[in-house]
Amino acid sequence: MRPVLLATAAVLALALPGTRADAQRPTLDGAARWADSARRTIEAAQLAGDSAKLAAARGVVDRALTAWPDDGLLLHYAGYARYRQAMQSLDAPDGEKRARALLEEAVDLLQRSHARLPLAETQALLASSYGTMIGESMLNGMRYGPSASRANEEAARLGPRNPRVLLLAGIGAFHTPSMWGGGKDKARALLTQAIAAFAADAPAAPLPAWGHAEAYLWLGQVEAAAKNREAARAAYERALALAPGYAWVRDVLLPRLASGR
Repeated sequence: MRPVLLATAAVLALALPGTRADAQRPTLDGAARWADSARRTIEAAQLAGDSAKLAAARGVVDRALTAWPDDGLLLHYAGYARYRQAMQSLDAPDGEKRARALLEEAVDLLQRSHARLPLAETQALLASSYGTMIGESMLNGMRYGPSASRANEEAARLGPRNPRVLLLAGIGAFHTPSMWGGGKDKARALLTQAIAAFAADAPAAPLPAWGHAEAYLWLGQVEAAAKNREAARAAYERALALAPGYAWVRDVLLPRLASGR
């Protein structure tokens, strides 16, 4: 292993304390070991809402790609890290330009990943990336709409009951007007399906395993938008029960709900 990867491995060993689940984790080596580290560090940073940790997690997977440039899972997580960075950037001042650049990088990496390892999650992330780049622009809709539709169809074909596919479809529906095929009712239905699918979700490391708490977060947002405050609160509390450090729920959404906004 290259020296820079050995040094990063030592840092990760200190940064990721062992748990019972980790103790039962199958022994991984090579690219699979780095993909599993990326999987866990990206998720931890995303839940914490920590942009610096997310950037560090991205750096780890990017460095691993120097050793295994054609590994499908490493390419997937490199794209996924950029996707998460883009979602964080959208809320920042002038964040749309940075988000677009990150999403363009994510699309390239996810396409390369799919060519080597077809995963339903890869196509779902591609569809969400294209959809985010479309935004409210009719011109971008003409440019990216067909690609988003193809990625959605491929994600559904590869994983018709994959909870992360259903989750991203539900988020997309939440942000899409009903006249364009989205809407809050459709989002609620898809998120409810995702939550049911998560009950039987047990992907083996280092495959993607994110999204369970996030599904409740978005269900809470659907209910809050519909003025169903108690249902929203119950969904947010369930998200926190699954991920106690979920910063967006704890620090933003629950206080916003309590204030009546």
